[in-house]
Amino acid sequence: MPPEDHKNMKKIQAWIPLATWEQVEALGITSPTIAVSKAFDLLLKDLYGSPEDPWLDPQISQNIPGYPPKIPNVSPKIPEDPPEILSVSQEIPKLKALTEEQKAKIEDYKAQIQTLNAEITRLKTAILEAPDPVDLVRLQERNEGLNLVIAEKEKRIEDLTREVTTLNGFAHYFKTAEVKQIEAPAAEKTKSWWKFW
Repeated sequence: MPPEDHKNMKKIQAWIPLATWEQVEALGITSPTIAVSKAFDLLLKDLYGSPEDPWLDPQISQNIPGYPPKIPNVSPKIPEDPPEILSVSQEIPKLKALTEEQKAKIEDYKAQIQTLNAEITRLKTAILEAPDPVDLVRLQERNEGLNLVIAEKEKRIEDLTREVTTLNGFAHYFKTAEVKQIEAPAAEKTKSWWKFW
């Protein structure tokens, strides 16, 4: 509409709950302007009865006796014990108990977290103090090599011990045997060492 068409109108802006707007759209009203206009019409109808023309020009409405009517000071009646309040008030102790139970669980979880953090710290320290795996493997290889050398030495010692025992037997035999003198064969004429021709 051109601006001249809005000359006798007031623009408003309002925020309403999304659930309320969805209900208004479900009624088939797709324009906020139509929805607000109908709402104001119903408000005026509830307070003053049915106005003949809710879009009256303010100058014209001043000439109508009793229009706009004075708004009476109406306070809405609230039922003393609505069922919603009763059901909510009955659930409050249950909700308090549930809240206390959840707080206890949270404290238990905090204690478990502290225990696990202490274990993590202990494991980190153990990892830092542990030897390097590569160095450990090298030491194990060296140990295996030394064990092989020791085994070879022990085998050699056993062999030498057997040989010593055998030699001791021979030595004992020769010590106890009678010594016979062996005579040299008839002296042959041998040349002196300096006579080589």
